[in-house]
Amino acid sequence: MPKIDDKISRRRRGNTKDIKEKTKFKSFGGTLKVLDQNECEQIHKAVLYILSEIGLSEISQNTSEVASSAGALIKNGRLYFPKSMTEDAIASLAHPLILHGQEAKNDLPISGKEVYFGTGGATPQIVDFKTGEFRDSQLNDLYDNARLVEHLENVDFFSRTVIARDIKTQKSLDINTVFACLRGTSKHIMTSVSNANDVKEIKKVLDYIRSEEQKKNNKNLISLNTNHVVSPLRFDPDSCDVLIEGVKSGLPINVNTFAQVGASSAVTLAGAIAQTLAETMAGMILGWLVDKQAILIFGPRPMITDLRTGAISGGSAEQPLATAMAGQMAQYYGLANSTISGATDSKLPDAQSGFEKASNIQMAALSGVNLITQACGSQASLMATSFVASVIDNDMLGIIRRSGAKVEVNKTTLALDSIKDVVNGDGHFLGQPETYERMRSDYLYPIVSDRRSHQDWKDAGSPKLIDTAKTRVEEILSSTGPTHLKLETINKINKKFELTN
Repeated sequence: MPKIDDKISRRRRGNTKDIKEKTKFKSFGGTLKVLDQNECEQIHKAVLYILSEIGLSEISQNTSEVASSAGALIKNGRLYFPKSMTEDAIASLAHPLILHGQEAKNDLPISGKEVYFGTGGATPQIVDFKTGEFRDSQLNDLYDNARLVEHLENVDFFSRTVIARDIKTQKSLDINTVFACLRGTSKHIMTSVSNANDVKEIKKVLDYIRSEEQKKNNKNLISLNTNHVVSPLRFDPDSCDVLIEGVKSGLPINVNTFAQVGASSAVTLAGAIAQTLAETMAGMILGWLVDKQAILIFGPRPMITDLRTGAISGGSAEQPLATAMAGQMAQYYGLANSTISGATDSKLPDAQSGFEKASNIQMAALSGVNLITQACGSQASLMATSFVASVIDNDMLGIIRRSGAKVEVNKTTLALDSIKDVVNGDGHFLGQPETYERMRSDYLYPIVSDRRSHQDWKDAGSPKLIDTAKTRVEEILSSTGPTHLKLETINKINKKFELTN
């Protein structure tokens, strides 16, 4: 083997901090097809049938007024959407959109098959990164989690991770949650509210930020998660009212449906997907009827049930397949879409957590899901959030993102001249100028994953990945806090809206 230049060899083993900022890749999905065209068409026909012939119950007054005035049928307490209405809604809603961050670099344009990764879960517990113990989550945990995510380059948006269980009233929880997220990160925020009136208060907070910070895209700084259906095929009246008010307020709406396969939806994957798509589509149509220009994100979330216990099993073998089916159907419709993927059953960031998350998220990304939530930090079947897992997952998401990036094939990248020169010269490519340049643009380098030789790793004290990640969490949270909102603005909002942030 030819001798490799010592300087290059050292560079290969050395610190890569100088190139981390230059290796952010754009990821695209849609290459994985678990359904053929005929199967997609069969599922679509089933969706039309469910909406037009089976319908949904538990209709709120607002939902009834919006739907019936547009020509939907209400009979015997059930709401039916005509096939033509569903198809018109799909055609109208299949358009590009942008979810904004407080800084332009964090904007998320969705025009087709772009893939973005984010947090989520709204878990009731957190794994304390100092002690490793599970405990009830608090508002400051949410703020710290947002601060952490601000520094995780492969996490594109921040969907509420934990419930602030130290906040006692629902209204206070909704408003404090939004502002804690907005304070902690400049990335796009996803959150939820329980009452339509709270949507108006959140809009006031956003308007206040716009006036104080001169931000133009205040309406898109956050999007609302709405769960408008309780499977099987029953509207949730309060959530429908939130959806309607959110659309009226101009907020982007994540129209989400959670159906447990074999429990609240059909046990067959085809039937479960058709039902979940229909339930989600009902919310899309409702929002579209309120405002034909509404920003609506299609969020079918078929969740696998362990049929031995009835509990959700986010790490099951069937989960990535169900998610990929839903993702492919969203691409079939041409709708900006989201899903849950990464809901491991493991309690800690261990090997089980790694393989369950990676297999699920990879398939979701390749199938064409635009916004993948719960992809970072979620543990214990969405019952707990881990900061340490978030840092480890950031490395994993980098690999998945890189695998979905487009590869250039042209005269330059085929490198025939370089191959010829090396074969007739040094016999290796490490000394070639383009190798050094491409190292900076074409290759991903992990933050906490260890690539050292066994001896170098042993000489460093044989550190475990979980300990390295914990150190990274401590480094980030001990650093200077966020600066994207002025302290004066924060203090004014806390006082004006009687918040505890």
